[in-house]
Amino acid sequence: MVEVSEANMKELKDEDGGRGYKIFAVEGVEKGSEIEYVYSYEHAANFFGRAYMQSEVAAHNVTFELISPEQFTFDMRLYQGATSNTVADTVQNGKRIMRIALDNVPAALEEGFANMQAERMRVEYKLAYNSARGRVRLFTWADASQHLHTLIYGFTKDEQKALDKLLKQMNLPAQASSTEKAAAAEHYIKINFQLNEATDKDLVRVVATRAASQMGFARLFAAILSKLSVEHELVVTSNRNEAPFDEAFDTWNYLEHYAFYLPATKQWLAPGRADYRMPLIPAEWTATRGLFVRTVKLGSTESAVGTVREIPTLTADQSQDDLAIAVRFGAAMDKATVDIKQTMGGYQAQQIQPFYSQIPDDKRTEAMQTLVKGNVPDATFQRLVVTNGEPGLNPLLKPFIVDATVETAALLDRAGSKYLFKVGTLLGVQSELYQNETRQYDVENAYNRRYQRTITFELPAGYQVRNLQDLNIVAKAGPGSTPTYLFESSYEQKGQAVTVTINEHYREVRWPKKDFEAFRNVVNAAANFNKVVLVLEKKAS
Repeated sequence: MVEVSEANMKELKDEDGGRGYKIFAVEGVEKGSEIEYVYSYEHAANFFGRAYMQSEVAAHNVTFELISPEQFTFDMRLYQGATSNTVADTVQNGKRIMRIALDNVPAALEEGFANMQAERMRVEYKLAYNSARGRVRLFTWADASQHLHTLIYGFTKDEQKALDKLLKQMNLPAQASSTEKAAAAEHYIKINFQLNEATDKDLVRVVATRAASQMGFARLFAAILSKLSVEHELVVTSNRNEAPFDEAFDTWNYLEHYAFYLPATKQWLAPGRADYRMPLIPAEWTATRGLFVRTVKLGSTESAVGTVREIPTLTADQSQDDLAIAVRFGAAMDKATVDIKQTMGGYQAQQIQPFYSQIPDDKRTEAMQTLVKGNVPDATFQRLVVTNGEPGLNPLLKPFIVDATVETAALLDRAGSKYLFKVGTLLGVQSELYQNETRQYDVENAYNRRYQRTITFELPAGYQVRNLQDLNIVAKAGPGSTPTYLFESSYEQKGQAVTVTINEHYREVRWPKKDFEAFRNVVNAAANFNKVVLVLEKKAS
């Protein structure tokens, strides 16, 4: 073992000016050698923490130790690993040592429709007891509720004055309901205030500088909702893509993201996210649990009651991505004109609608043409119109719509007297799940969603389609009459006019890996349709 002194280490900064890193030289090492290194660093004490035991590389003899003064007892929980006889708790020389030792830890591999970060083997720990306070459990959800309420709702007189002045500046509509006023206030703040994590949470400075941290925005909206008499609950949760909220283990490590719930209208508000508007919050904060903190009044005193509850996500029908496509073949059958209208709502729209107005004017058309070219790659544009691209819209009520007319030569190929119509490409590139390895993780979708597409075209006079039946594809997972996941395509022909109808939906965020094959069939059905080519041939005389 070679000990490297700090004097022989050199600290470098990355090119982006972010976190630094240290480099050091080791004498006698040959090219291709494997080096095992151990390092230590010092940081401020934390009563809650998280450590990952698994990476993309398989490992042996993986250990985690938490050493503290004897009077402190930490609780530890291992996720995604063995659950029995895992944690060893001993006391030596006035130190309490909690240890987890794993003989073999397999590599964590990327899989489609899974959150590898959340599925990685990890340890969560928290300070649970202090012998000086007996057997009273520390840092419970009830304690967190009181702490958060004091932190978020503890306004000074100067802050109250600053907020009254801000509300006057907002000039909210007098006749509007309290919820409508809340929505108007949200829009005003998210247009005029900036996120800056280095900013103080003091609302006097927040109002003066028009900048706030995530906590500052939570305090600002808590104050405004209270002043507008909008019934609400503070909700704090984790990102389920990283570590789903576990009610059974009361570590405050899960208390990462602030939101507000308005029970009267069942709406949500994400205070520090300028890209979201009521009633939406980020999808990764939904389909998990969170700590709901409700203000209660006891005479002239305010307190808090906290409960852990589910944060629902949108239904599939609320996050739609629909296509209406009409194809007209040219007289010479060398080109086609395509009318394409894409309608995106909910989380499907959230990926582009909040940012559209921020795209420079000279780049917006190019950006939308790129979107359309996902379905018609060689499109030559005759017309393109965007609807509901203004900032601050609710995508549940005003979906983002791109409507275009394009000309393309890529949909048709000639094969002698026949024509090959690549109808499947009009869906755009689809996800594929053709893995051969055994599935490691349960399926987890980013959010529920649905796709409804229609493709219409008229066959040239004297022509027919040899293989219309190739348009009939059905794959489903879940109960027969109401499948959880579905891909179904069919066609109807009236004379020379053909209408293709495609319905696809994903109605649950999670699906067990034991039934992965059924889910995979649905995803692959869409990819298979993408490959459908219709053969147009002359009718027999």
